[in-house]
Amino acid sequence: MKETTVPEKVQKVLDHWSKGRIQDVVRLAGDASNRTYFRIFLSESPYLKKPSVILMIRNSPEGFRRSEEKSAPSEGQPEGDPFVLIDRFLHKNHIHVPSIYLDVDEGDILIQEDLGDITLSEAFSRNPEQEANLREKAISLLLDFQSLKCEKEMEWVRNRPFSRDLYVWEFDHFLEYGIQEMSPLQISEIRREFCKMSDTLSESLPEVFLHRDYHSRNIMYTEDNRMALIDFQDMRVGSPLYDVASFLFDAYSPVHPSLLEKIVVEYEKDARRMGLLPRSVTTHSFRSFLAQHAFQRNMKACGRFFYIDQVKGNPAYLPSVPKTHANMLFLSEWEPSLKPLWNQIKPHLKDSPRA
Repeated sequence: MKETTVPEKVQKVLDHWSKGRIQDVVRLAGDASNRTYFRIFLSESPYLKKPSVILMIRNSPEGFRRSEEKSAPSEGQPEGDPFVLIDRFLHKNHIHVPSIYLDVDEGDILIQEDLGDITLSEAFSRNPEQEANLREKAISLLLDFQSLKCEKEMEWVRNRPFSRDLYVWEFDHFLEYGIQEMSPLQISEIRREFCKMSDTLSESLPEVFLHRDYHSRNIMYTEDNRMALIDFQDMRVGSPLYDVASFLFDAYSPVHPSLLEKIVVEYEKDARRMGLLPRSVTTHSFRSFLAQHAFQRNMKACGRFFYIDQVKGNPAYLPSVPKTHANMLFLSEWEPSLKPLWNQIKPHLKDSPRA
């Protein structure tokens, strides 16, 4: 066995569930959350889709820090684990997500379907000639997700809007971690611009379901050539362009400029047809909103990557910092209204020591 550091309580749960069928337990690379993952290999699995499952253990949350992800006590908190509830809702609505085989203590221990190791980002690298087709399918999946109706069991999500306060918090997170020292006057001027952008981004478009982290590493590409969503426990309601911007200007696998125009045109056409974009939003406004969302998203990601290194001691995300800078530069040229803001922050961007 490569690794068997499963806590005793969890091992008892595994033993009872597996009925002695466990052959191997391998710890998987972690993410930036308080969750630990293992792949469990089984000697036989007559009722499962493959002879392995994923074990997730949710560890005790860290003590509150001002720079942890913002969430207010008044936000929608369901009776149950958000991941489990959202998984069931998406599964019921034919969005491909991992099946959950066992839920213990409201999501503290989960045994779920093994979707494999190939993320969409990895699929792009392995099959570059298929990237355009794969991105088209990922956008189609996102449109299906955004078109879902808020059924009774998901009403709690309506109390988790991507609000103006949350946008402002994400901008402040960037200023705290992604920027080198600036004068109080410079910070005040930039923050004034951030607040204006927060007003625009939070109020300009009708709300849809929001994944909040829709990018190529949170979409699995399975053995049967399907795409499956993961890491959706922070789902909210907000602008449809937030997730589009997150995907197209991903800090891990940003879309190539040669594909960008085609995808943007097709998304706008489909979103209008499906009623996600009101007629009052012109094509010019649509593109401006998309660019602002992408710029904001990359600022937040930049600050977050430094935070995860400095506060959580995990430098794994630092190599992606230069891509956030490159995305912001590109966006300032793609949408000229962002140029003044880019010129303000560019001289103060913090470089990644491990890039």
